[in-house]
Amino acid sequence: MNIKKTIVLFLIFCAPILGFAQEKSIDSLKNELGKHTENDTLRAALLIKLAENMTYSSPNEAFRYIEEAITISSKEKWIEGKAMSYRQKGNLFYVLADNLKALDMYQKALVLSQMTSNKQLESGLLGNLGNIHADLKEYDQALNNYRAYLATAQTLGSRADEIKALSNIAIIYNDTGKFDEGVSFLEKALALAKLEGNDLFIAAITNNLALAYKNSGQQEKALRFYKEAVDLAQGIDNKYIEASALNSIGKINVLLKKFSVAEKNANKALSLSKEIGAIEWESDSWQVLSQVYEHYGKNAEALKAYKEHVQLKDSVLSEEKKSELTRKEMQFQMERQEAMALEEIKRQQFVKNGYLVGAIFLALISIIAYVLYKRRRDAMEERKVAEFNAKVAETELKALRSQMNPHFIFNSLNAISDFISRNDMEQADDYLVKFAKLTRSILENSEKKWITLEEDLELMELYMQIETLRLVNKLTYRIAVSESIDPDNTLIPPLMLQPFIENSIWHGIAPKNSNGKIDIIIQKKGNMLLCVVEDNGIGRPKTSPNGIKKNPLGLKITANRIEIINKIKNTDGSIKLLDKKEGVRVEVLIPLEIKF
Repeated sequence: MNIKKTIVLFLIFCAPILGFAQEKSIDSLKNELGKHTENDTLRAALLIKLAENMTYSSPNEAFRYIEEAITISSKEKWIEGKAMSYRQKGNLFYVLADNLKALDMYQKALVLSQMTSNKQLESGLLGNLGNIHADLKEYDQALNNYRAYLATAQTLGSRADEIKALSNIAIIYNDTGKFDEGVSFLEKALALAKLEGNDLFIAAITNNLALAYKNSGQQEKALRFYKEAVDLAQGIDNKYIEASALNSIGKINVLLKKFSVAEKNANKALSLSKEIGAIEWESDSWQVLSQVYEHYGKNAEALKAYKEHVQLKDSVLSEEKKSELTRKEMQFQMERQEAMALEEIKRQQFVKNGYLVGAIFLALISIIAYVLYKRRRDAMEERKVAEFNAKVAETELKALRSQMNPHFIFNSLNAISDFISRNDMEQADDYLVKFAKLTRSILENSEKKWITLEEDLELMELYMQIETLRLVNKLTYRIAVSESIDPDNTLIPPLMLQPFIENSIWHGIAPKNSNGKIDIIIQKKGNMLLCVVEDNGIGRPKTSPNGIKKNPLGLKITANRIEIINKIKNTDGSIKLLDKKEGVRVEVLIPLEIKF
């Protein structure tokens, strides 16, 4: 694995939902995993993140965590988690230079990602596959993958993915000697990384910019960027980028004849390379030291350093030969898969053509059957609507008849007669005028389904004034309307509360020895109108004298009216009768209707 590739790996491995930098240490994640023992999607996500953080430090150990994540994701049917698990498994194979297995994992992850709505994950996998094509020197295909990755990142507004895509495109251009294009893409990536505030991105991109300038012969410019990369790498404690940059600084200073500076940087790079086990970088450090010692005339030390360089270089070359063999195997496998895919496409096309005629025939039959079914269904719906409308009309008619309660008329006429027999002609005349006005108002509203709250409350007040006269001022009342309600702009079914007021007067207050009071309260409750009728009468008996539980006709009819309103308006209106210590409280909940 060459230096350049190692530096850029972090740009393609981070899963979209798990972040780009190691937000938590490996020990912290293991501790958190130990606390969460339940095999659910949360544990699977922790396992994926832990395996991701172990990619460079302990890839072989990370396999057991990612296998557990795959098992849990499969059991929980978490498709996105399974896709991310396969992707991370591919990353582990990739850093171990097993590109064939990495390719297999990425392809599995891509198929699963296309079954989810996570376009960011899908586009990230295109970036992973682009790296495989880049290793195979299939630069055109790699660029296609990276550009698709870039387009999706820009569409989704994912700045971090956009940085990764730009950096990978730049590497392809630099590998193919198109340094101007490569530098242009790296500069775009660097600008975005600075906006993102991601120090790891900034350090890696700065190091790659320096490499591009070095390969294009701009040594001084390359040296400036390498020094900047060293400072950035030290700030985030990234020994990979620091060692790479120090070696390059050493090589450039050898060319510039600044051997003391070259020696200093090569020794630092050598120490870091040994610490992180980077054989190729260690070989480069010995090469720089060999050239420095040779310049100083330290021939024995120069020879020793050169032998170290050659020995390590041979080891690297051996690894490169293995990588080349793997590359050829992968290329063969990909060509074979493409041939098999073409054969499968041909077979499926033949089967598809065979099914097409049958499908058209079935479609025609289905259309005819649907038309016949729709006609029958529409006829049934029309009949149901007609039946429902008839029920509405019938119920409203019952409600209208119940509003002119015969008991109320009979008792009102008796009261008038009583006033006349007592020669209280003024009181009788006043009572008769109010009674006539109430009767006329009820008849005027008999054809209306909704009237304003103002009109309905006027009717209720007139009704209670009549009853107050009849009961010789034994009854007092109060009407309270919430400030949030405009009575003249709020609609209510006519005389909805009259049966409850009548019950309060006749069965609650009339039998009472002391004075009675009725409170009518109107207020909002969400998108509903809450109407309360509350009295301090004797309350309601649990049973009638013959032992049968009472169920007043007015309550039944009002309940039917509310049920019909619920069906028409698709609401949840209701009636509640609450027994108090003294009296009864009735709560009627109906839809809040606005006139304008």
